[in-house]
Amino acid sequence: MNFHLAKICLLAAVFALATSVAGFAQLPCGVANQIYCQPWDGNSNLFASQNDTNQGGFGNFATVYDNFTLTKTWDVESFHWVGGYFNPPNQGPITAWTLTFYNDNNGSPGNPIATGTFGGNGGETFIGNVNGFPIYVYWLYFDSFDMKPGTYWASVVPDLGFPPQWGWATGTGGDGHGWQCFNGACGDTFTDFAFAIDGTQVTPEPGTLVMLGTGIIGLAGILRRKINL
Repeated sequence: MNFHLAKICLLAAVFALATSVAGFAQLPCGVANQIYCQPWDGNSNLFASQNDTNQGGFGNFATVYDNFTLTKTWDVESFHWVGGYFNPPNQGPITAWTLTFYNDNNGSPGNPIATGTFGGNGGETFIGNVNGFPIYVYWLYFDSFDMKPGTYWASVVPDLGFPPQWGWATGTGGDGHGWQCFNGACGDTFTDFAFAIDGTQVTPEPGTLVMLGTGIIGLAGILRRKINL
């Protein structure tokens, strides 16, 4: 079924009253070999990120990004995050995820490093219901690749027919800045998002590192490069 754009929640985020879910607020932190984490803040704040797969739908109308900084060279192996549903707040049939890493461009997402598309729902696991919004934790494992010290960005976008909408949940512990493109308009979200990265430390050797600029990182699933989001 096709919907007029006005029926999509025009607010890029859903802001409900802050309510913690005891015992889960540190997710997705605590994964094995964790190298970076911004824990979920326990609230029901969700920023829209979605590729509408309905025939005649809106396509990739919303993408959320968050940044992270590495001080050493790491062999990156997995990505974990927290999100949920709204408009309406019902679990939807996610069929795939697109995970993308980017260089930093003066405080905003820069050129894509590479994109991996993963079939399935990313191991969607229910955490709890916060203010009427169902919240879940997700994870993706992929062929490892090296990332040098520096600041990078990541985005996760589900393939999900609207309605409902899916949103990345807010987190803590970062620099208080994220990024969102919603229906062609992009800007700072002034908040962190909940995600974790794991891997193992490596000793850089000239000529042996995978150069990030090549866009080849060996993500599992269907690996492809994206020129435009």
